Amino acid sequence: MKAKLTSLFALLLFITLTVQAKAPSFKVVKTGKGPAMILIPGLNSAGEVWDETVKHYQKNFTCYVLTLPGFAGQPAVKTDHFLNSVRDEIITYVQENKLKKPVLVGHSLGGYLVLALNVKAPELFGKTVVVDGLPFIGAAQNPTATLESIKPMADQMKKQMATPNPIAQKQQEASMGTMAKDSIHIKKIIEWGRKSDYATTGQAMYEMYTSDLRKDIVAIKSPVLVLGAWYGYKDYGVTREMTTNTFKMQFANLPSADIKVADTAKHFIMYDEPIWMFAQMDAFLKK
Repeated sequence: MKAKLTSLFALLLFITLTVQAKAPSFKVVKTGKGPAMILIPGLNSAGEVWDETVKHYQKNFTCYVLTLPGFAGQPAVKTDHFLNSVRDEIITYVQENKLKKPVLVGHSLGGYLVLALNVKAPELFGKTVVVDGLPFIGAAQNPTATLESIKPMADQMKKQMATPNPIAQKQQEASMGTMAKDSIHIKKIIEWGRKSDYATTGQAMYEMYTSDLRKDIVAIKSPVLVLGAWYGYKDYGVTREMTTNTFKMQFANLPSADIKVADTAKHFIMYDEPIWMFAQMDAFLKK
């Protein structure tokens, strides 16, 4: 009897550990019916950023909305490879839940991740929508930037972001007018940032600036729609034409990518021009 109890305990422990090992570090909210659509928010954002998008698509898609670890109150995980760890966890989640060619939608950092997912597992995913994200953010302002040239700045940025600084935080929050038009949305974005883990934010930004997928995207097999924004930086001399050229250069190795730039949306396109965004996505998904 004692041997049987020991064996049973060992089995239960194995099952418990297996379940724990499979639990993703990100939060998932599942809504709707139909083919799978995975929506990934950007830096520090909650899955709530996709609420209107989910309302638009939940009648035709099963929406899996993520909140990444360390962002907007989601418990952080300690890792020196944040982006790759999350990427691999999403791949595992798709495989374990037997999601068939899910549509990927990613904003900003999430836009980078949907590209990374397609590069790592090109056969696993369906149509992909990148919402104001790039393969290499480090070259957004300087096309000649390299991983080597950008690293010192990225190192400094990581150190600064990982250490709470009330003055710097207020300055950063004051600049949130470049992110969205509406004050209510800006307030939400600020609140998510305050709830986010400083170390995770710093690590994620460091990796974003020191990761270059521009050559790797040639491996992507799924159709890709890229939605860009420029209006938030209009006062700094940025034009729609400049932004369009930046996206074209960044996606040069994926000529099949369909690039569209919004008229007056700032970075959070889903907030500023949802009707335009849905029109582009609807047409793309129906092709």
